[in-house]
Amino acid sequence: MNAETTQQMAQLANSFCALVERFDDCQLETWLEEMADLLPRLHTAVSGLGGSESMSVYEQNTDYDARFDLFTRLYSVLGERNGYNYEYDGLDGQRLSGTLADDITDIYFDLKHGLSMLENNPTQAARDWQHSYEFHWRHHLVDAERQLGQIETQVSH
Repeated sequence: MNAETTQQMAQLANSFCALVERFDDCQLETWLEEMADLLPRLHTAVSGLGGSESMSVYEQNTDYDARFDLFTRLYSVLGERNGYNYEYDGLDGQRLSGTLADDITDIYFDLKHGLSMLENNPTQAARDWQHSYEFHWRHHLVDAERQLGQIETQVSH
């Protein structure tokens, strides 16, 4: 990993967090379009950091009250656009589902954690993003990209 890749990741992490923080101020459709545009770029940037060098146990350093507050606000605003079924549903007839609010909340807090380290230790911030991505928010990112892609397809038809 080099300083340029870390900087690109930091810029996209900042953009993602700023978009989440201003979702109350935007029209929902515009916000969803911006998020749909941002997520693939974020995916490319975190993948560009490479694999995690330290494969210790993933630890969340999260204020659960803040996490719950963000989740419930997103859940409320997203309404019918929030829930989805996984494409790989069907294990023993069970339906598995997720929510865009959960995906975005988890990505947000993991990115914020890395951003909190960025100024003092950019290398550690990049490692934190790599590690948390591999152990936690990779699936949230893929699920959110898929859900937003489906929403875009429905809107354009």
